[in-house]
Amino acid sequence: MSNPLMEKMLDLPEFEVTDFKQNDNDMGFYVETKKRPTFCPVCGCYMPNLVIYKSRKQTVRDISVLGKRTALIINRHYYECRECGGRFAEPLESVGDNERITKRLRTTLALLAPYCPFTDLEREYQISDTTIRKIFMERVNALPKPYELETPKVLGIDEICLMKDDYHRKQPWAIIANGDQNTVMEILRNRSKTSVMEFLQSLKDPSKVEVATMDMWSGYRTAVNEVLPKALVVVDKFHVIKMANEQMDSARKYFYKYAPHGLKKSKSLFLMREDNLTEKAISYRDEWFEQYPKLKIAYALKESFYRIYDCSTRFEAERAFREWQRQIPSDTDFNGWRLMASTVRRHRKPIFNYFDAPYTNAFVEGLNSVIRSISDEGRGYDFDILRGKVLLSAGRKIETPKTDFDHMTHWSKSVIKDYGSAFEDILGAIERGLI
Repeated sequence: MSNPLMEKMLDLPEFEVTDFKQNDNDMGFYVETKKRPTFCPVCGCYMPNLVIYKSRKQTVRDISVLGKRTALIINRHYYECRECGGRFAEPLESVGDNERITKRLRTTLALLAPYCPFTDLEREYQISDTTIRKIFMERVNALPKPYELETPKVLGIDEICLMKDDYHRKQPWAIIANGDQNTVMEILRNRSKTSVMEFLQSLKDPSKVEVATMDMWSGYRTAVNEVLPKALVVVDKFHVIKMANEQMDSARKYFYKYAPHGLKKSKSLFLMREDNLTEKAISYRDEWFEQYPKLKIAYALKESFYRIYDCSTRFEAERAFREWQRQIPSDTDFNGWRLMASTVRRHRKPIFNYFDAPYTNAFVEGLNSVIRSISDEGRGYDFDILRGKVLLSAGRKIETPKTDFDHMTHWSKSVIKDYGSAFEDILGAIERGLI
C-alpha cells in the first residue's frame, strides 16, 4: 500500500512507496513504479499486452533526505511482450540504464566533485571512487576545446612540476593562459614542443596572438616561432629575476655553514629589495656584511640586476646589463653569477623584448600553490583530475551579448565568448574552502 507522506518526502513521482526503514544515519525507501510501460522497446508496439515474468529488488543510491544517506530499494519488474515475445526490464525515469544511482544524485555529484575531495563524497554517499571519478570526468570532457575559446592578443605559457614519472623525475605540465583576461585556458599533460604546437594550432584565431610570454625553455619558443611566427616572444621577467635571487640565496647558504644561526633564518632579508627594508633591517643586514664582505658583493649584484628592469627603454636596459656584467668579480666564488650572465646573453633577444612589450605571467605563478593545495586535499589525484579541478572549480569567464528586450533578438551560441577559468576566481574558491 502506498504512503503519500513518504512519497512527498522522496519527491520522485514515478514511484509509490510501499515501505520505509531508517536508522541514525540512513533511510531506505521501498518503492515500485506506479505505471506499466506503454510500449514495447523490442517491437515498438504501443500499448502491448505485457505480463510480468519476474521481479527482483534493485538497490539504488539517491540524494540525502533530511541529512541522512538515502537508498531506493526498487521492486523492479521484468516484462514479456505477448505481441513479439520480447523481454525487457521496466524503464525508470529516475535511474539511468545500468546505473546504481539516481539521475539527480549523478547531477549532484557532478556539481560537487570539482569542490570536494572524492574521499568526502565517497564517505557521504557510500559511492565508489570509480563512480565519482567517472561522473567528474564526464564534466571535464565536456569542457570547451581550444578552438571554442577566445584567442588572446597576449598568450602566456608557464609550467608546474608536481608528479613524478616512472623514473621518479618530476614531470612538468604546461599551463596556457590568456594574458588579456588573466584566465587559465588549458593545462597540458607535458611541456613538449609537440604538445604545445598542437594546442597553438588548434586556437580559434592563431593570427590574433601578438605576444607570447614564457620562461627560457627552448621548446616553448620554438613552438611559438613555428606556429605563430608573427608573435613577439617575451621571456617573463620574473623567471629572469629569479636567477638573481637564487644566486643571492646560494651565497647566503654558503656562508651560513660557518656563521651563527641568525644568518640561516635571514633569507627574506637578503632577497627583499633594499628600498623595502626598514632601518632596523638595514642595520641588521649591514652587520652581516661587515663579517662577510663577499655577501655584500653578492647583494649588490642582486640589487643592480633588479635595477635593469627599472629601465624605461630597451637600449637603457641592454646598456645596464653590460655594465652589470663588468661588476662581477673574477673570484671563483662568483662563478654562478657569470653563468647567470651567460644565460642572459644566450636568451638576450626574448629577455629584452620585455622592454618593447612589458607583459608577464605573474598572475599564473600562484597557480602552482593552488594545484598543490588541491593535490594535498585529494591524495592519489592524477593529472586528469587535477586539471579538471582547476578548470571547473571557479566556473568560466564568459561574455554573452546583452538581450534587447524591445525586439527580443535571438543570438546564436557562436557569439558567446569563453575566456577560460578566471585565475582570481580559482584563488577565491581556494580561500572560501570550496576546493
